[in-house]
Amino acid sequence: MFQLLISGFLIGFASSPTCPSNGEEIKHGTKYGFVSSLTVGAGAVFGDAVVLAAVLLWLMPLINENSLFITVLWLFGGLILFYVSLGIFKEMKTVQGVTATVNGQSQNLPKKHFLKAFWTGAAITTFNPFTVLWWMGLLTPIMDSSPDLNLSYPLAVIGGALVWFVLLAVLLHAGERWLTRKRRQGVLFLSGMALLGYSVFFFFQFITEVI
Repeated sequence: MFQLLISGFLIGFASSPTCPSNGEEIKHGTKYGFVSSLTVGAGAVFGDAVVLAAVLLWLMPLINENSLFITVLWLFGGLILFYVSLGIFKEMKTVQGVTATVNGQSQNLPKKHFLKAFWTGAAITTFNPFTVLWWMGLLTPIMDSSPDLNLSYPLAVIGGALVWFVLLAVLLHAGERWLTRKRRQGVLFLSGMALLGYSVFFFFQFITEVI
């Protein structure tokens, strides 16, 4: 059982870098500092937990009986990621270089900024069809083979994801002095393009499902 929990932790850690919420966390770490980026990561982990609870409680039979749910989710997820990617491109115009005291700015940000950061990370993860399908594909064989495992394995996966998002925030903070204005803009551009790519793919999947 211990080996299975370690496996779940490693799966959560290794799969998190592909999550679209990384782009939003990088944006916040690049412009607003450590606390803001960590808040986005916390929201992403919360979104994982919401989807996990939904999958365990009622989502599996719903999807098996009605494929329309995933079809709508492709569209909704695509719209959210498209909106977030546009926000990242907009942030490129106002981002500052190493001369700006990012940590000081982060401390002076209003509480609503952090609430928005949290719920943005949560929304990107919760309404991401990949999150739903990933949890279903991961939990079905594990729970069938080890019914006595209960919530230990999925919680280990969430723990791995949490460690990744904390590590990403730490790395962004550690590399702050390296990020000149142009480099920050370059990081934001890559983050925005990644989210835009996800969005286009989600729209393509929606059109495929409809056709």
